[in-house]
Amino acid sequence: MKDELLIKFLLKETSSEEEAYVKEWIAVDSNNKKKFEAFKLIWDTSEQIALENSIDENVAWQRFKLLRDKETGQAPSPYSEEEPIAKVEKLDPQYIRKPFRWMNIAASIVIGLSLLTGIYLYWIAPSHPYFSSIEFASGEEASNYTLPDGSTITLNKHSKVRYSEPLFAQKRTVKMSGEVFFDVQKDPNKHFEVTANDVTVRVLGTSFNVKSNDKTTEVIVETGLVQLSRNDVLIKLAPDEKAIARVDASGFEQKEQTDKLYDYYRSKVFKLDGTPLWRFVEVLNDVYKAKIVIENSAIASLPLTTTFDNDSLPGILNTLNKTLHLRTERNGNTITIKR
Repeated sequence: MKDELLIKFLLKETSSEEEAYVKEWIAVDSNNKKKFEAFKLIWDTSEQIALENSIDENVAWQRFKLLRDKETGQAPSPYSEEEPIAKVEKLDPQYIRKPFRWMNIAASIVIGLSLLTGIYLYWIAPSHPYFSSIEFASGEEASNYTLPDGSTITLNKHSKVRYSEPLFAQKRTVKMSGEVFFDVQKDPNKHFEVTANDVTVRVLGTSFNVKSNDKTTEVIVETGLVQLSRNDVLIKLAPDEKAIARVDASGFEQKEQTDKLYDYYRSKVFKLDGTPLWRFVEVLNDVYKAKIVIENSAIASLPLTTTFDNDSLPGILNTLNKTLHLRTERNGNTITIKR
């Protein structure tokens, strides 16, 4: 993929065929996507730097000529009292160049160095302690960490969060896998972005839960507003709302979040308030990696209102049997709930 085409794509100057080609190139390989994200970040950062550091080209060119001529002896020093600066314009024609040509060359060098720096950051120097990605990973237990901006994250077991240390200071961006709860420190000048599969979560300061695997990405909002984007689809979530993005489908499924069972890995508490049995069984299977099935639909919707605080799976099942007058049978790894 040529850099020129990527630049046209970022500037939205591609034809429909070129746009489709770039999108297909990004989607077909994770390495292509990584390269594009690095390229886009460098491009966006370069634009911002250009906006924040405007230079008077005429003044810069005049200064360049004075310094050049001082070195070559073609003109008096700009600090000479005998010759005013304006007289430096009387130069030998062989040294006269159009200022914009030199500015373009300088700009090309700056952009080239920026791109080389980006490539170095992402691919050449991953082992360097400064440029390498910082990764938080949990094992068999949930783990808590604090990011450089003061945001806190809780990783469910077997989850990961990764970010580039030097780039995080410029753009608060992290990538994750597994399940993570984010409590983001508010910064009105910098958005916080989380990437999971092909979903990007963007906030200023809020709290939300992201659960991602090879089939789905689920986002649940606790506080504040959250923006989700996926390809060309963009939605917003309010507290107690969730969205699900399935790998085999486009867009999002948006719905109300009716319970707090998803936060068990943080609180170690199951708080049930009219929760149907099938929903609790679904959560138990996920938390304990169990295979619990309900024998028939007649008991699947039985409501539960109770609290389990750091209880074991056998203890929970025993309480369910007594409370709902049920019984459980084990056959190998399968546990069946029946009447």
